[in-house]
Amino acid sequence: MKIFLLEDDYSLNESIKEIIELENHTIDNFYDGEVAFNNFSNDYDLFILDINVPNIKGLELLKIIKNTNFRTKVIIISANININLIKEAYDLGCDDYLKKPFDLEELVLKINRYEQKSKLLYLDKNIIFNLSRKELTINNKNIELTRNEKNLLYLLANNLGSKINYDQIENFVYEGEVKTSDAIRSLMKRLRKKLPKDLILNSLDEGYYIKKYLFT
Repeated sequence: MKIFLLEDDYSLNESIKEIIELENHTIDNFYDGEVAFNNFSNDYDLFILDINVPNIKGLELLKIIKNTNFRTKVIIISANININLIKEAYDLGCDDYLKKPFDLEELVLKINRYEQKSKLLYLDKNIIFNLSRKELTINNKNIELTRNEKNLLYLLANNLGSKINYDQIENFVYEGEVKTSDAIRSLMKRLRKKLPKDLILNSLDEGYYIKKYLFT
């Protein structure tokens, strides 16, 4: 995962950074709210924000993050026990709240939980594809797929919005084995029958793609 950390306590900031890197995650750490704001982007899988930091406060940044993409996960960390402030954090969309002092291992457990969830890709509101397991779920029901159907859907889902041509399908799904266009179209037809709507679209120049879902 790529993680964004805002914490003005230097010692705690460095300790969090160190333990997260030991878990093989990537982390960019900031001590100042304004600097953090100037480096904000949608490239991060998880944000960890302290509330009381210099200049722009953590809750202001939380609001900006959730207004940009409400599915982005945010953990608030704070020594503040004011219930109204905690309520405000949840009202703004924070996904978890850790009161200082806390055990760093507890933070790691929460991060790893979100890492598992980040592997779930929304193809539509009720259509989810697990990229790590190549499992398709529609309306909370698992849909059985053949090996080739799984690989084809993975190829399309992992390249949302981009056209996938016949050569790419041959190389990935069939591991380089030459296939006729009829064979590929037949596989595509079988996969489409297992989807409740026309998610897989045709490109004019002989290819297929899935549109990016608004909240992916």
